[in-house]
Amino acid sequence: MKKPIIRYFEPEIRAVNEEERSVEFVISTEQPDTYGTVFLADGAETERYSKNPVFTYQHDDWSSDPDIVLGTSEIRQEGKSWVAKAFFENPEETKNELADKVFRKIKAQTLRMASILAVPTEGSFGASDRGEDPDLFYFRKWEFFGWSVVVHGSNPGALARSAEEIKFIEEHTPDQDKNQRVSYDDFDARIFNINKSITG
Repeated sequence: MKKPIIRYFEPEIRAVNEEERSVEFVISTEQPDTYGTVFLADGAETERYSKNPVFTYQHDDWSSDPDIVLGTSEIRQEGKSWVAKAFFENPEETKNELADKVFRKIKAQTLRMASILAVPTEGSFGASDRGEDPDLFYFRKWEFFGWSVVVHGSNPGALARSAEEIKFIEEHTPDQDKNQRVSYDDFDARIFNINKSITG
């Protein structure tokens, strides 16, 4: 299987339910991200995730520590967004102190970031006749692999595309179009400089 792509975001936290230990997040939208890419909501494939709908902490999904799994979630599409209702484990039942601590930090708004794991299967640069930005790369089909609550949503190192992502974009870019574009390293550097100027 191809290595999943990690995308960080600052989710909209809609509701916290103390009784059922749940938090509802808007976890993905069609807003362009800092990598110059867009995940189209209609292109999400969620069948694999629905068979084991867990969410984790800090994307440490392959850890041998079972407490990294914070609970389960129900995901649904709402227009151009994906929403997750996360149910955190009850520490009295599972002894998962990490899940309880993360839940309390979300309630206190100390933790408020999350990120998705996605495996793209189809994509292309934007088509003007569709009302898309030709400078953005659109993931038209992608497998929703999972998501995590994370401490930091972005950092300079995170702005560099993975080798897997660069290869995917190159494979889905026509040869004549490649000649008209700057290198992917230059593109990432430009995105980094833009973000650096914004954040100061």
